[in-house]
Amino acid sequence: MGRSLFYPFAIGEVGVPRTAGRVLAIRHQIEQILFTMPGERVRRPDFGCGVQRLVFAGAAPESAAAAEYVIRLSLRKHLGDLITLDAVRVTASNSQLTIDILYTVISTGEERADTFERPLAGAS
Repeated sequence: MGRSLFYPFAIGEVGVPRTAGRVLAIRHQIEQILFTMPGERVRRPDFGCGVQRLVFAGAAPESAAAAEYVIRLSLRKHLGDLITLDAVRVTASNSQLTIDILYTVISTGEERADTFERPLAGAS
């Protein structure tokens, strides 16, 4: 994987699509998997894990554990050839969903720690 289209898609300053390098492209792919609902993608009904619907404001530890499990399965299924998943932590507080992911890029051995945040569904 050299360069990929930037996510979300954008046109650069010279009028051509923006691209992202390997590490940023992997981060973008993780984000797409996390926040895409299964069935949302045409011809890829199993893509995504829809984690935002699994955790709600005031979520119990069991809900976070279930979300972590679904995330692990989805990332291993869709990115298992690009990354080794080391850890996943999901927390929900103050109407904010936070997902911390620790992984290793297989092709380079580089360890990465990325955080993804979204407002919780139904939170105002």
